[in-house]
Amino acid sequence: MRSGAADVKKVYQTGIGLPAAIFAVAVNQLLSQNAQTFEEEINLTRAFYAAESGAGIAMNTVFPPDEYPTYGVTAECIPTDRVYTFIADGLNQCSATVSCTPVTIGTVTYATIQSKGLCADVERTVQVRTVY
Repeated sequence: MRSGAADVKKVYQTGIGLPAAIFAVAVNQLLSQNAQTFEEEINLTRAFYAAESGAGIAMNTVFPPDEYPTYGVTAECIPTDRVYTFIADGLNQCSATVSCTPVTIGTVTYATIQSKGLCADVERTVQVRTVY
């Protein structure tokens, strides 16, 4: 009878290991998903700032600053895509694809600047409309 009690104890110890292993795997998956979500949030923020930076560059071509004569004398709104690749800290390996579309309504011309920021595989878009 003693040997039967030892067998029951052995089975009980083996049975508790399986739920513990399943719990450990579930915790590991949860931590992995949280890390992926955190990385995606960072890339969303970086992509937004890349798009915003691209829109700022385009605004400087539409409204050239007086203190920087290298932009040229006249403003320009070019509808073809321009791609800017950033090397600054925080935006390194990010890019912005920027286009500017002029539209005239009556006697007023509007410039619509669209900038798509891309970091890793995450994309954000910023659109600015101004009187040109």
